Amino acid sequence: MILAALLLLALGIADLVRSRLPYPRAIWIATAAAVLVFLLAADGVGLDWWWAPIAVVAISGWLAATREDTPAHRTGYWALGALAVALVAAVVFGPAVAPPVGFVVDWYDSLPYSGLIAVPFTAFALTVGGTLFLFESSNVIVRLALRGERSAPDAAAGVTSSAVSASGFTSSGVTAPGVSGPGGPRRRWWRRAPPAPVVADVRTPFTELKGGRFIGPLERVFLLALVLTGQFTALAAVIAAKGIVRFPEISKDETGGSKAEYFLVGSFASWALVVVVATLIALVS
Repeated sequence: MILAALLLLALGIADLVRSRLPYPRAIWIATAAAVLVFLLAADGVGLDWWWAPIAVVAISGWLAATREDTPAHRTGYWALGALAVALVAAVVFGPAVAPPVGFVVDWYDSLPYSGLIAVPFTAFALTVGGTLFLFESSNVIVRLALRGERSAPDAAAGVTSSAVSASGFTSSGVTAPGVSGPGGPRRRWWRRAPPAPVVADVRTPFTELKGGRFIGPLERVFLLALVLTGQFTALAAVIAAKGIVRFPEISKDETGGSKAEYFLVGSFASWALVVVVATLIALVS
């Protein structure tokens, strides 16, 4: 399980660094920072050196597959599936890995806090790594879930179905792809119609609910803290309060209910990640 903790830690660091730098420099700096953190942590818990190249491949592959500056593709979902397989493998084969021993473990054992006596070092490492992962890396996963929720034609064209009126225009006044209208290209049977301009609908919930990039990480860390401390009543209250706060905005949805779908998909994906991290910690506590 210490491998799962280091993997979550490295990915969390990589995505935090990447989110604050422009491409392509972000990929190289984020990879270098995450690999350096992984190497230091691995040396501090006594892992063998040959885990280093595996970490380099895993971190660079994750960053390359989940880039946001390219059109939506399925590599992000493959990366997410590979991460899930890696975590399952860490759970299954975790007992075969030697217990962590090193200067980081010695530092943890020397902490003068009585409450940590009953907390194994692996649980502490998973808490730290999982918390970092719940910041920006979980935002990446939630955005993948929201991107997959959009219909393929609309996502490719950048236009929601509700934004296309009967006259063939989007809410921005641009002729929708494949629709003939005043000033728009007409399709002839002997030639292909020129590609329509890609227009982002300003009313799509994917662009309106940008506050989730900042609220989401805080919410996930807060929920994880409530789960680890056993405050399940407060946990239910927070979840209910989130729905109440969002209800006025969702009730005014003019996009055919898609905003409610985005809210539910994003919320459940976010909560599922908290459950995964909490489960990993509970398995070693």
